[in-house]
Amino acid sequence: MEKQEITLDKIFKSLGDPIRMGVIKQLIIYEEGCGDKEMTCGSFDYCVNKATFSHHVKKLIEAGIICERTEGVKKYLFLNPDIKKKYPGLIETVKNSCLSCD
Repeated sequence: MEKQEITLDKIFKSLGDPIRMGVIKQLIIYEEGCGDKEMTCGSFDYCVNKATFSHHVKKLIEAGIICERTEGVKKYLFLNPDIKKKYPGLIETVKNSCLSCD
Protein backbone atom coordinates (compact mmCIF):
# COMPACT_ATOMS: atom_id res chain seq x y z
CA MET A 1 0.00 0.00 0.00
CA GLU A 2 1.46 3.35 -0.98
CA LYS A 3 1.87 6.09 1.57
CA GLN A 4 -0.70 8.89 1.26
CA GLU A 5 0.19 12.52 1.70
CA ILE A 6 -0.74 14.03 5.04
CA THR A 7 -2.66 17.26 4.49
CA LEU A 8 -4.21 19.74 6.89
CA ASP A 9 -7.64 19.44 5.30
CA LYS A 10 -7.65 15.66 5.96
CA ILE A 11 -6.39 16.22 9.50
CA PHE A 12 -8.94 18.89 10.37
CA LYS A 13 -11.80 16.96 8.78
CA SER A 14 -10.84 13.88 10.78
CA LEU A 15 -10.47 15.76 14.05
CA GLY A 16 -13.94 17.30 13.69
CA ASP A 17 -15.45 14.33 15.50
CA PRO A 18 -15.37 14.13 19.33
CA ILE A 19 -14.74 10.36 19.33
CA ARG A 20 -11.64 10.85 17.18
CA MET A 21 -10.46 13.73 19.34
CA GLY A 22 -10.84 11.37 22.30
CA VAL A 23 -8.64 8.76 20.63
CA ILE A 24 -5.93 11.36 19.97
CA LYS A 25 -6.22 12.71 23.52
CA GLN A 26 -5.79 9.23 24.98
CA LEU A 27 -2.74 8.56 22.81
CA ILE A 28 -1.14 11.87 23.83
CA ILE A 29 -1.82 11.32 27.54
CA TYR A 30 -0.61 7.71 27.37
CA GLU A 31 2.59 8.69 25.59
CA GLU A 32 3.32 11.47 28.07
CA GLY A 33 2.30 9.42 31.11
CA CYS A 34 4.12 6.17 30.48
CA GLY A 35 6.61 7.06 27.81
CA ASP A 36 5.23 4.27 25.64
CA LYS A 37 4.02 5.44 22.25
CA GLU A 38 1.68 2.54 21.45
CA MET A 39 -1.69 1.56 22.92
CA THR A 40 -3.53 -1.65 22.15
CA CYS A 41 -6.96 -1.11 20.63
CA GLY A 42 -8.55 -2.83 23.61
CA SER A 43 -7.05 -0.38 26.12
CA PHE A 44 -8.93 2.70 24.85
CA ASP A 45 -11.85 4.13 26.78
CA TYR A 46 -14.73 4.78 24.39
CA CYS A 47 -18.51 5.06 24.62
CA VAL A 48 -19.46 3.55 21.26
CA ASN A 49 -19.61 -0.04 20.07
CA LYS A 50 -16.48 -1.76 18.80
CA ALA A 51 -17.42 -1.44 15.11
CA THR A 52 -18.02 2.30 15.43
CA PHE A 53 -14.74 2.73 17.29
CA SER A 54 -12.94 0.81 14.53
CA HIS A 55 -14.53 3.11 11.94
CA HIS A 56 -13.20 6.19 13.75
CA VAL A 57 -9.74 4.64 14.06
CA LYS A 58 -9.77 3.90 10.33
CA LYS A 59 -10.58 7.55 9.56
CA LEU A 60 -7.67 8.72 11.75
CA ILE A 61 -5.33 6.30 9.97
CA GLU A 62 -6.57 7.44 6.55
CA ALA A 63 -5.93 11.06 7.54
CA GLY A 64 -2.39 10.13 8.56
CA ILE A 65 -2.77 11.21 12.17
CA ILE A 66 -2.23 7.78 13.68
CA CYS A 67 -0.62 4.54 12.57
CA GLU A 68 -1.32 0.96 13.50
CA ARG A 69 0.92 -2.03 13.97
CA THR A 70 -0.25 -5.62 14.27
CA GLU A 71 1.55 -8.18 16.40
CA GLY A 72 -0.15 -11.54 16.52
CA VAL A 73 -3.80 -10.87 17.30
CA LYS A 74 -3.16 -7.48 18.90
CA LYS A 75 -3.34 -4.15 17.12
CA TYR A 76 -1.33 -1.23 18.42
CA LEU A 77 -2.11 2.41 17.67
CA PHE A 78 0.30 5.33 17.90
CA LEU A 79 0.59 8.93 16.78
CA ASN A 80 2.18 9.23 13.35
CA PRO A 81 5.69 10.61 13.97
CA ASP A 82 5.57 12.38 10.59
CA ILE A 83 2.80 14.68 11.91
CA LYS A 84 5.16 16.31 14.41
CA LYS A 85 7.75 16.82 11.68
CA LYS A 86 5.42 18.15 9.01
CA TYR A 87 3.18 20.24 11.28
CA PRO A 88 5.19 21.26 14.36
CA GLY A 89 2.93 22.31 17.21
CA LEU A 90 -0.18 20.56 15.87
CA ILE A 91 -0.20 17.76 18.45
CA GLU A 92 0.46 20.25 21.25
CA THR A 93 -2.44 22.39 20.01
CA VAL A 94 -4.75 19.37 19.86
CA LYS A 95 -3.62 18.35 23.33
CA ASN A 96 -4.29 21.80 24.78
CA SER A 97 -7.72 22.01 23.16
CA CYS A 98 -8.61 18.53 24.44
CA LEU A 99 -7.58 19.24 27.99
CA SER A 100 -10.31 21.85 28.21
CA CYS A 101 -12.94 19.41 26.86
CA ASP A 102 -13.31 17.38 30.04
